[in-house]
This record gives sequence, structure tokens and C-alpha cells, in this order.
Amino acid sequence: MKINIIKIINLPVSITNNEFHTTNFCVSPTGYYFLDSVNRQVAYLSNNGGIIFAGGYGIDNDAFIDPIEILNSKLRVWIIDRTENKLIEFDHKLNYLRTIEFDQIYPEFSGIDDWGNILLQSKQEQKILKANPPIQNFDDFIDLSMWNGLTSCITDFHVAFDGTLGILSVCNNSVNLFNRLGKLEKIFPIENTDGRFLIKLSDKWFVISTEGQITSIRHNEKVNLLIEQPILDVAQMNSILYILLLDKIWVVDVSME
Repeated sequence: MKINIIKIINLPVSITNNEFHTTNFCVSPTGYYFLDSVNRQVAYLSNNGGIIFAGGYGIDNDAFIDPIEILNSKLRVWIIDRTENKLIEFDHKLNYLRTIEFDQIYPEFSGIDDWGNILLQSKQEQKILKANPPIQNFDDFIDLSMWNGLTSCITDFHVAFDGTLGILSVCNNSVNLFNRLGKLEKIFPIENTDGRFLIKLSDKWFVISTEGQITSIRHNEKVNLLIEQPILDVAQMNSILYILLLDKIWVVDVSME
């Protein structure tokens, strides 16, 4: 496995100070989106350095109660509100557009592919639901109860750019891979039990620990990034890996030799 650090982006103070605590992020062609799930805020850092904030406490349309994830696709941004069972949709500059309500499934994980299909994983219902654009209603997609205990052991859930889906399970130390039609295609055992993040780059899947160890699930090759801070989240765009630290974003090319 070969690792090439393309660049390191220093984040502005307004996104790294004590009033904003990034828990999740995603990447778009126009910039970076950050979610502070504790203070219920989102931030947009454009490629030219502009910063926009939205959300927060209150009863306004752009407020949310229990945000668990931030997603983006095709100049749209979505916040998943678990307790309220809602999607809050913004344009790419965080202007509020609409709220979409769904059944009381209390999702634990979510993801989006490059076509704008959104998936929600519900531990309570032991299933994955899917909504196609334009996002209106969520329909049952995968019945996770077919795999005993899987829903209680999920560490990460990643919807890849091509619509394939990966589930990282700590109970049996494995990665379950589904095709874009929801069929289970492969289960890979993994030795790296400290893995926290699952991601697909090009046609390869990787497990990443908060300490910076990257593991190829197919070849079981490992490499360690020399980072001094814990990894908060990871994302990808055009098969390039983006790693969020406390005050930086590492942009990394990962390839198999």
C-alpha cells in the first residue's frame, strides 16, 4: 500500500475554537461542510476561505435537535436529525430549503451516493431504508435481521460513491459489503479491531483507526499515518481520502502497489 500526502489544510479559528466542536464532515467540489452535533450547528468553509454557519438551538426551520450526520450531493446538503426523524435540506451555501419527515425509526447511521440516493440504518427496526431523488419517502431496502446481531455491533456504515454499501462490525470483526441493489456480496474478516471508520476509495475498501492506521480489507495490508491528533472523521471525493483532525484536514492519496 502506498500513501501520498497531497496537502494539509489548516482550518480557520472559527471552526476550531471552543464554541464549535466538529464531530462530522463531508467534502464537495465547492468546499467543506462541518457538523457540531453537540451545539447543533453546521459550518461551510468554501474553497476561497469564506465561512457560513447555520443551525443551532431554537425553533427556526434550520434548527435541529439530535443531528447525527451531514451529507452532501449535487449542491445540496442534508442534516439527519435522529430524535425528530427528519432530514433538513440546505443549498450548498447553507440556505434552508425544506424539511422531510420519515417514520419513527431513529436512525443510527446514514449515507449518500453520487446519484443522491440517501440510506438510513435503524438499529431499532433492524433495517436499512432508502430514498431516491427527489427525496420524498424512505422505503425498506435491506433487512438486517437476517444476520444475527449485526445491528447491535455496527461501528461504521459507509455508502460509497457508486451506491455500494459497507458495514463495519465489531462483534465478528468483519466488513459486510452489499451491492447497490442491497444484496450481500462479501464478508471480509479483519484483524484491526481498533478500526473506527470504513471508506471506499476507487474500487478498494479500507478501515481506518482514530490513531491513523489504514487497513486494506481485501489484502489485509496496513500502513500508519504519522499524525499527532486523533482522527475525527474521514471522507472522500474523486477517490482521494480526506482526514479530519482537530485543526487540520489531511488530503491523502491511497493506492495499492
